[in-house]
Amino acid sequence: MNLSGLRSVLGRGLTAVRRWPLLVPRGRARVVSLALSGVVLAGATTHVAVTWVTALPDNAVLRVGETVITEDQFQQRIGALEALYGVKVPQEGQQLEQFNRDAAKSIAVSLILDQAAHERGVVVAGKKARDALDKIIEEQLPGGRDDFVKFLSSQGVAEHDVLDEVKRQLATSRLFEQVTADVAQVTDKEVRQAYDERKKEMVSPEKRHLRNIVVKSKSQAKRLLDQAKAGTDFATLAKKRSLDQSTKNKGGDLGTLTADQLDKQYAKAAFNADKNSFFGPVKTQHGWNVGQVVAVTPAKQLSFDDVKKQLKAQLNQKRTLETWRAWLGNQITAADVEYADEYRPDNPDAPPTDTPPR
Repeated sequence: MNLSGLRSVLGRGLTAVRRWPLLVPRGRARVVSLALSGVVLAGATTHVAVTWVTALPDNAVLRVGETVITEDQFQQRIGALEALYGVKVPQEGQQLEQFNRDAAKSIAVSLILDQAAHERGVVVAGKKARDALDKIIEEQLPGGRDDFVKFLSSQGVAEHDVLDEVKRQLATSRLFEQVTADVAQVTDKEVRQAYDERKKEMVSPEKRHLRNIVVKSKSQAKRLLDQAKAGTDFATLAKKRSLDQSTKNKGGDLGTLTADQLDKQYAKAAFNADKNSFFGPVKTQHGWNVGQVVAVTPAKQLSFDDVKKQLKAQLNQKRTLETWRAWLGNQITAADVEYADEYRPDNPDAPPTDTPPR
């Protein structure tokens, strides 16, 4: 992962949460995230109170209240981040400096959340954390616990460190539920008002059913395009010539997609072509492409009934998140956070955006 990738991770929630690739596949509606020790998903607008009055020890990265994180402890956590999530630490220069500032902020805010959970009596039993971890292993790893143990061994990570992270996530989730328990639900009248205000946005975009063939060269793609235009069955050409192993046996069928789901240049060609026509060659990172437009589903204005349920859920989520952000902002503002100069965040008041996992 490069610097921009890390900063994206650090900016979500409370800064650094990554899906564990061996355990949580893309596309799961409910994601169970494991985070680096001290790096917690929190999801809130925050205001970090930075104090420089009391000098930090020479080997300190930061201090929250009476808790000091030394450079050795900081590097241990970065090492866990590398092992668990594949994050690559820049070797030197401005990228390394920015990496360290982002990671330091992440750790500081996680300590504040830990203290808040303790003060509110939020405790996660070891058995509950283990049950949660066992469920993830069972559902996501084909080889079960054996694969899990092998992975930890290969990365030099102890299982108790992973369990600590599961506990932290569960505790943060409970904390979120406590803080937002009394948030009033959005009324139907408010949902209707929101729909009327955003009606122009309530549109199902145009979709296209596409077939595709990928080959190595532009000349190959041009020959296939000519054959398709001359009447050769496109699906047959795809089965014989396409390099895309995921679609070639389906005659190159990509399914029905919006332009946003496609490579930009490919989408431009596909959505400018007529129904039943062919397009290309188009170069993408996978090679040279020739496509066929099988069907076109026009854009459609969505009615209030079409979007009511989803819109209401979004509005409730927004209201809940605003309450969480306000609470968390107060917690961080009240905290006594100090950073060593080289670890002080660029924008300590920058607001993360997500909610804790639930």
